[in-house]
Amino acid sequence: MYEVLIREAAVRFGLGDKALPVLQMLLAYMTAKDNGGLLGFLEKFKAAGLGPIVQSWLGGGPSAQAISNSQLETVLGSSGGLLSLVSGKLELGRDNVTAALGYLLPAVVGKLTPGGSLPNSLPAEVQALAAAGDQLIAAPTAATASAGGSGGLLNWLPWVVVVLAALFGLSYCGKDKAPAPSPAAVEAPASAPATPQASDAAPATAPAPAEAPAASEAQPAASEPAAAASPSGSAPASAEDTRA
Repeated sequence: MYEVLIREAAVRFGLGDKALPVLQMLLAYMTAKDNGGLLGFLEKFKAAGLGPIVQSWLGGGPSAQAISNSQLETVLGSSGGLLSLVSGKLELGRDNVTAALGYLLPAVVGKLTPGGSLPNSLPAEVQALAAAGDQLIAAPTAATASAGGSGGLLNWLPWVVVVLAALFGLSYCGKDKAPAPSPAAVEAPASAPATPQASDAAPATAPAPAEAPAASEAQPAASEPAAAASPSGSAPASAEDTRA
């Protein structure tokens, strides 16, 4: 019944495999009893001054008038409206969703109003599609589920940051306050006497003093006592006295 519409919407508006969920959510929203059913849904368009357009949809056929994106935004674009639900739940671009619904609405209303009048009951196929659409509307979005699952971590994240900052500060201060080495420990190697080198350890051997001059000077001194030992008044005999 809606296969052609689904394939056309998937190709023309880039919905891909999400074209069927879009149609399901549209049927669920159109026929929801809380919104007054199909009659209440069509009354929203009439209240926005779009009564002639809605009237052309009844019964289907070539006389159905198109509806613009801005007109759809006026009726279904409020917070919590159909445009927000479909784009948010299925993670589709809002412009693509608006254009796709503008294409689907006239055809769907025409199929639901054979002969131009509102039906007393919906076909079984429509009810099954609408029930699947209700489940999609009630399901949480991917962003909501992710936020709910990580809510506890997000609540603790500021405290974790504070603790990490405190630990980093303590570590930095501890490095600055590390005890410096004592002056004695620093100067000890400098004051220690250097190990003498092998060449410096052995003193140079001084040359022995020469004793030869002293010995030569002692000989005249020894001859002087010998001369003094001879008799004072005697003179040595000359050679002439010896011959006489």
